[in-house]
Amino acid sequence: MSNLRRYPNLGHPVFLTLVCRDRAAHLGSDNAKTLFLEVLRGLKQEQPFRLHAHVLLDDHAHLLLTPEDGNFSAIVQRLKLRFTRRLKRGESASLWQPRFWDHCIRDADDLARHLDYIHYNPVKHGLARCATEYPWSSLRAHIERGHYPADWGSSGMPGQLAGMELE
Repeated sequence: MSNLRRYPNLGHPVFLTLVCRDRAAHLGSDNAKTLFLEVLRGLKQEQPFRLHAHVLLDDHAHLLLTPEDGNFSAIVQRLKLRFTRRLKRGESASLWQPRFWDHCIRDADDLARHLDYIHYNPVKHGLARCATEYPWSSLRAHIERGHYPADWGSSGMPGQLAGMELE
C-alpha cells in the first residue's frame, strides 16, 4: 500500500490530471464527456469547489479547481468512482489509473500558464487545429468573459507553454 500523502490546499487552486487506465479512450465519445461533466457538476453540490477550467480529451482530463475545504483528493476519488459506475451502469472495475497528478498553483503567473496549458491541450494532442474549435474545454466560456481574445492560440502554441509536460 502506498504512503503517498496529499495535503489540503485551502484557498488555492490546484491543477489536476486524471488519466484513463492504459490510456484507453474511455472519454472518447461525446456521451462519455457529457456524463463526466454531469458528474462533476453534481459533485459541486455536495463538496463545493470552484471550477476555473477544464478540458476533456479521449484518454485523460485536466481540471483546475479550488475546493472550498481544500480536499481535492476526495473530489477526484468521487469523480472517478461515480463516472465509472454511471458509464459502466453499476460495474465497479475502474476506468482510471489508480492515482492522479496534482500541482498546487503558486502565483498568478503559474495560474495563467496552467489555464493556457489546459486550453491548448487539444491542439497539442492533434484533436483540433485551433483551441477555439474544440468543444470539450472551458476556453469558449473564458473568451465570452473576456479572459482570452477570440482568436487565442490560432497562431501557434503560446510561448509560456514551451517545456511544460504535465501528463
